[in-house]
Amino acid sequence: MNVDLPSSIVSDDPAVAALLSEYPPAAQQLTLRVRKLLLRIIPDVCEHVYPGWRIISFRMGDGDQHKICWLAPQRFGVNLGFERGAELPDPGGLLTGDAKQVRNVHIRSAKDVDVATIATLVAAAVALHRGHG
Repeated sequence: MNVDLPSSIVSDDPAVAALLSEYPPAAQQLTLRVRKLLLRIIPDVCEHVYPGWRIISFRMGDGDQHKICWLAPQRFGVNLGFERGAELPDPGGLLTGDAKQVRNVHIRSAKDVDVATIATLVAAAVALHRGHG
């Protein structure tokens, strides 16, 4: 599947496809691009779509206590959220938010997808999960 072509903005997961169908093609494409990255870099990843919350959750095990991060499609991009983002190192300054623990990375275009920086944040979230798992 080539997610870079607008004509192939389709997910292999029906729940993901249904969620994304509510968003403009550019947002779908960007969400699928980041999703593919997360599926590749999170060990033993479990993916779950929450239609009511409009998110795709990525976990290492069953249950919310194993949540590593999530994707929340937006009209103009996608937010990559971290449940314990306030505890993550953020040398790239990508994390936003002032909640007690949750932080987000706002991804508005393909040029915002810095694979190395996102991979570093996800790896830190995985390490944090394993340390408190």
